[in-house]
Amino acid sequence: MLQILFWKVICRLSFIGIIVLSTSPAVVFGHGDEDHGEQKTKTTSNEKGTVSHSTRLGDFELMIKHPVLEPDTATFARLFITKFDSNEPVGNVPAVIEIESANGIISTTTMAASDQPGMYNVSIPALPQGNYVLRTKLSYEGETDTATFSGVEVNTPISSSGGETSWFRSAALALIFGFVVILLGGLVYFVWRFAGSESLNEEAVSA
Repeated sequence: MLQILFWKVICRLSFIGIIVLSTSPAVVFGHGDEDHGEQKTKTTSNEKGTVSHSTRLGDFELMIKHPVLEPDTATFARLFITKFDSNEPVGNVPAVIEIESANGIISTTTMAASDQPGMYNVSIPALPQGNYVLRTKLSYEGETDTATFSGVEVNTPISSSGGETSWFRSAALALIFGFVVILLGGLVYFVWRFAGSESLNEEAVSA
């Protein structure tokens, strides 16, 4: 009877642990995780301050990754070009990236192919604070198509409590895990002591 109760408690604690760990957020950040559905642009950002823009352009898929853009600060970006159907990297495709401000001023970037096929290094010039439109022009088979990403912000980063919240959540998970381990250890010790006590009682009765 005691062993059945012990395994019931173990199963319930394991179930609780799985639920707690499964609810913790996971950050997925990779080029192979893009949605190959309908043609649309998508802009995402992660806790590390990296912004990603992706879209389909004809037979290709484009993705631009860059850090959060700060006013009057030159930075860099990476452009990834792949085949839409197979996600195979595509090299030697002429591409131009332009950044247009709200008042129509266009800033050009400098682009260079990297050692990795389908990846291009992009130098972004220093930009004043404001909202911009980022355009990527791709030339292939005698045609030029343009992917447009609007709402690109150049702002001074605001300190947030995201890191503190993440740290607090990690500490809470560690505390819960430690509590579960201690509880299991106490339960095992209790079962061991109880089993030893029954053994002694049986020996006394036999004597």
